[in-house]
Amino acid sequence: MIFLKSRNGSRRRAGLRFAATVAITALLWSSAAALPASAENPAPEPKSKLERQVESWVATLSKQKPFQDWQAADPQISALGPGTHSWLVLFSKEGRDVGYMVVHAVMDGSFQLGEYGTGPHSLFSLQQLKRSLIYSGLVSEEELGLITAAKRYIHPFAAAWEVSVGERTYWLDAKTAEQLPLDKRQWTSLFDGKSSVVGQGVSSRIDDLRLNELFDAYERLPWLTKEAPFSAKDARKLQKRLDEGKQLRYVTEPFGDAMLYAAPVIGYQSWSNGRIDVALDMEGTRFIPLDDLLAQGLFYR
Repeated sequence: MIFLKSRNGSRRRAGLRFAATVAITALLWSSAAALPASAENPAPEPKSKLERQVESWVATLSKQKPFQDWQAADPQISALGPGTHSWLVLFSKEGRDVGYMVVHAVMDGSFQLGEYGTGPHSLFSLQQLKRSLIYSGLVSEEELGLITAAKRYIHPFAAAWEVSVGERTYWLDAKTAEQLPLDKRQWTSLFDGKSSVVGQGVSSRIDDLRLNELFDAYERLPWLTKEAPFSAKDARKLQKRLDEGKQLRYVTEPFGDAMLYAAPVIGYQSWSNGRIDVALDMEGTRFIPLDDLLAQGLFYR
């Protein structure tokens, strides 16, 4: 070809190539500069209806001192066991648990706040579960990595871990991580076909929050000495007793005679629509709707 044979022609060809390279490079830079900011930093995915509802509840609750850490906490939402139509929201801040809430689906497509709580040990805390398994001698440290743990939730006092390691299976309380005296057959016979009961929802405003001093529920055993239960169906009576700083105990036997829970009642939170959530001291403060507690157990002075 003529451009290969002629020295001057070769220089001319090289000059043309260089000019073309400069032009293309400039075009690429100008194109990149013209890209919209959204192409470089794509907008985050829109939040789900459930996430928006959780944010709304957090905005309301975090106005109260016990829940202030929730405002800057990272919420992690996960399904609460198979077939429950419920979710567990765990709140963590700077690597530590600061609270939790249980959310239930409602037939009309909305969501309802169930129980919720504060403290370093959330409901279904995996860290607490592992510590309890080793401390109680149910598994060794070598076996800890081999366990499978499934969440089971029917109501606040029928909430459990089903833990399998090899051919062994254990059931532990979802809040305290204490071993429960039951197995798969007993759980199924007690709760098969049952689902979480959805009661009264919450409003957009909290009217009152009362928290009293902690105490040991076993200082007295009124459920054994045949004392009459305290009538809490009238929420005003319950609020009045707690406003006066007097003790109350909540007692329930969700698994029949096999096990009894006795928890100190240390306060309540009331919403503007009349819902009352009772505060129990259980490895942190656990707020449970009064209606749920009345359906499962009794109060004692």
